[in-house]
Amino acid sequence: MQNAAVAQVFEDIADCLEIAGENVFKIRAYRRAAEAVATHPEAIEDASENGALDKIEGLGAASVAKIKEFLATGRVLELEKLREQYPAGLLELLRVPGLGPKKIAQLYQERGIASVETLQDAIEKNELAGLAGFGAKTIDNINNGLKRLGEMSQQVPLGDALPAAVSLARLVQNTDRVLDVCVTGEVRRGCDTISEIVIAASAENDDISALLDGFVVLPVVQKVVAQDEHSATIRIRPGIEARLEVDTRERWGSLLFRTTGSASHIEAAKGRAQSHNINLDEFADEAALYRVLDADYIAPELRDGRGEWQRAIDQTLPNLITTQDIRGDLHAHSTWSDGTASIRQMVAAARERGYQYHAITDHSKALAMANGLDARRLREQRDEVAQVQSEFPDIRIIHGIECDILRDGTMDLDDEILHELDFVIASVHSAFKMSEAEQTARMIRAIAHPAVDLVAHPTGRIVGRRPGYDVNIPALIEAAREYSTALEINASERLDLRDEHAFLAREAGVLLCIDTDAHSTRMLDNLHLGITTARRAWCEAKDVLNTKTVDELTAWLSRPQSKS
Repeated sequence: MQNAAVAQVFEDIADCLEIAGENVFKIRAYRRAAEAVATHPEAIEDASENGALDKIEGLGAASVAKIKEFLATGRVLELEKLREQYPAGLLELLRVPGLGPKKIAQLYQERGIASVETLQDAIEKNELAGLAGFGAKTIDNINNGLKRLGEMSQQVPLGDALPAAVSLARLVQNTDRVLDVCVTGEVRRGCDTISEIVIAASAENDDISALLDGFVVLPVVQKVVAQDEHSATIRIRPGIEARLEVDTRERWGSLLFRTTGSASHIEAAKGRAQSHNINLDEFADEAALYRVLDADYIAPELRDGRGEWQRAIDQTLPNLITTQDIRGDLHAHSTWSDGTASIRQMVAAARERGYQYHAITDHSKALAMANGLDARRLREQRDEVAQVQSEFPDIRIIHGIECDILRDGTMDLDDEILHELDFVIASVHSAFKMSEAEQTARMIRAIAHPAVDLVAHPTGRIVGRRPGYDVNIPALIEAAREYSTALEINASERLDLRDEHAFLAREAGVLLCIDTDAHSTRMLDNLHLGITTARRAWCEAKDVLNTKTVDELTAWLSRPQSKS
């Protein structure tokens, strides 16, 4: 699907127009088009082929024409012309957290600031003083945003890098001289942040140079960073670089192995290959490489030097979880709080995915900005859940809540209403700056609450944007084990728990739960990101709560808990 790539084109056009001070209605039209494409349930290229583009709400004649142009050429001329109007560094300012197009335009027009470097220099020299709308607090927020951008060190969240990598691999696949193509590197291993997209390709020996030459002139290329006999590196958008590695089909397996990594995994293989007198550069089949090393095939997500080689040699590698193992989503929102779809729409979308159950877990009242529910509204919502349940007898609707953990560790709702619900999620959305000891005690108190079944996004991080609060993860895991509370792998942009923490929880015997935290039907598709994190944590289906059948889940919810 090219939906994400097309939606990004429209967002980029809207950003450029906003920087230029264009008509607000025109800007909104492009943002509506981006949302329409991003949320369209089918591949946008299929809609183009069958003539259904005109029927997608939010798309006009101009946006339909641009979609067709992009699908045919991989480029949109209007966007390229807009980009030419500005210095390349100006658009990179959009990556600074908290700095939007309007302020970027003002900085450019009134102070000549056209890059991250010149903005940082202007702040250090106090050159923003007196600029309308740039008071001391705003400047301080921008400066913090610059620091956060530096901390990210060009690391791109997996959720952003994956569709870009797939789209780029498709462009390579469509060239004449390529034989095989695969996304490798950190994306193939499922790392939560990506420093560089890597694409592996095979070609006839005489075609390698031509394939690389074609790669560096693809329409998505913003800059050619480097090129040699077997590889080329390009920048495809601000903050994202991509490298193509090419070899012959006779060495395809070795190329996949080498470009996937990690470095520690490859080094261990080299040592074993030396003892077996084997050259790791001569394999056409990747699985065969592992076989000659007397090891089971090691899934890419496990190749991070956590003892996977010994387990492969002993034939005790885990039977990793897959998306097909998931029987329902236990964390999702509706229009009752801050979701964009009704309960009926969310349940219908879950049923389309073949789920046996689906939880409605809107926010509690402490999150007022999200229209959180109090006890009265929760009981009113229960009536709607019952009505929708009668319309969908083939999927169990679980009525729950995502209840805020208050500063002192108490729950945002009274015990009476919490015990009336099918499923209670506890989570932190405030007071992130508490000390580690305070934050840990706060969360353990919630874990020990007799009504709490799951702790959502336990560290509060958002990949690439927020590092999370200070909390003692081993202490949380021990409390979760003691009180039979599950911990979440949130499959949204959070990926929280992260793989290392999920690994520790699984090892301790704590049940994990892979949820999308969906605020729309489209977000249910994010499940695969949580599955990837769980696979990196060596999870099997038995380690995850929402692989249980309806009856098994019902039994678990009635479990005896050592909760006071």
